[in-house]
Amino acid sequence: MDPEHKIFEKNMKNIQILVTLLFFSIALNTTAQEKVKSYIGITAGPSFAVGDFSKSEVGSFNNWNNKAGFAKTGVSVEVEGACYFLPKIGIGGAIYYSNHGGFSKEDVSKLGDSYTDAFAVNESTVSTSGNYSSINMMVGPYFSFPISKFTIDFRVMGGLLKSVATPSMIVLLEDQKDTTFKQASSTASSFGWQVGGGFRYALSDKMGLMLKADYFNSDGITIDNQNRKNDAGRLVTKQPMSWMNSSVGISFSLGSK
Repeated sequence: MDPEHKIFEKNMKNIQILVTLLFFSIALNTTAQEKVKSYIGITAGPSFAVGDFSKSEVGSFNNWNNKAGFAKTGVSVEVEGACYFLPKIGIGGAIYYSNHGGFSKEDVSKLGDSYTDAFAVNESTVSTSGNYSSINMMVGPYFSFPISKFTIDFRVMGGLLKSVATPSMIVLLEDQKDTTFKQASSTASSFGWQVGGGFRYALSDKMGLMLKADYFNSDGITIDNQNRKNDAGRLVTKQPMSWMNSSVGISFSLGSK
């Protein structure tokens, strides 16, 4: 075994020991008498499209980008809550609306040029409407740690992404008058997962301020294409979605410690 590999292996063992000690520390901490209050919160803030969902590159001839979503920075509005069955461990859920815009004029121009190239026509006319919007329902474990008036929260959740709408697009190939096809708006559903953290600051025994950030990811929803006679050009059949939510709001404590 070469020296570099030995060093790597030693470092990995050290990391494993640190992670184990951290989990033991959390486990011991949950036995403390102080119990985190169950709560309901309402938050809102910007939602930043990331990954393939945010990309606006159409690709190149015979190598088209079928995963780019052209999504924009939008907004999320959320209601969440958690119930603690151990002092600092609970089960929580969230339901929120998110919006991530639609195709811009620049996007439409790129798409038109790509179809002109792909179908070898003189010109393509692309018209678009609508935007990305969805309802997301998530559930999972919450880990919360009170420090004076602050409570630090961590969560891992999974659940359902229900698309309310996606941008639609109609393409007309100018010198093939009978050739018009459409990428339809989708209302499909898919599984998604989310991780996040944040903190709550107690303004009183029952009310507090919330600040949180979450990363959401889904392999994608199905997209229906109409009147496509071949696979030339960009053809989206499944749209991956991922974003970062950053939000602020108010929390309401339930019960007593």
